[in-house]
Order: sequence, then C-alpha cells, then structure tokens
Amino acid sequence: MPENKNILKVLLIAILVTGMGIAMPSCPGQQALQQQVDKLTTQNADSTKRIQALDEHVKTLNGEMAQAKQLLLQITNVIQAQKASIELLETAVKSAPKGKAAKAAPAKAAAKKKGK
Repeated sequence: MPENKNILKVLLIAILVTGMGIAMPSCPGQQALQQQVDKLTTQNADSTKRIQALDEHVKTLNGEMAQAKQLLLQITNVIQAQKASIELLETAVKSAPKGKAAKAAPAKAAAKKKGK
C-alpha cells in the first residue's frame, strides 16, 4: 500500500501542475517570448521581401551589363574600322606630291585635257 500512496502523490502533483498550467493563461516570460517570436517573424518577412527586391535589381543590372558589353563590342569594331580608314588616308596624304610641283601638276593635267 505505501507504493500506491507514492504513486497517488506523484499523480496528484502532476495533475495539479497540469491544472495550474491550464488555469493560468500565460506567464509574463511566455508573453515576452511570444512577442520576441512575433517581432522576429515580422523582421524575417521584411528581410525576405528586401532580399527579393535586391535579387530583382541585381538581375536587372546583369541584363543591362550584358547590353553594355554588346554595345562596347560594337563600338570597338566601329573604331577599328575608322582607324583603318584613317591610316589609309594618312598613307595617301604622305604619298601625294608635295610643294609647288604638286599644286601645278593638277593644273597642268587639267590644261592638257582642255587643250585636246
């Protein structure tokens, strides 16, 4: 019988603790903890939204960077083509006759054509 009394005491204490837990709506520490959990949940949701916005911004910037690279390649090709044209023009100018003879030569050639 003494064992039954010990078991009965343990069960009674467990029932009392459970009853107190049910009877008390919440303790102050639990309320503070729940407020912290709610605050952290809200902050997490805000952070998730900001991260998604930043991710979209990064994707947009990556697209614009790709376009800028394509335009830069096109500009490089145009500049190289212009450089080649300028080099040909410089070569033609350097190989052209110089001085008074150069000025007179086109005039003499024009006069010969008129004379014929």
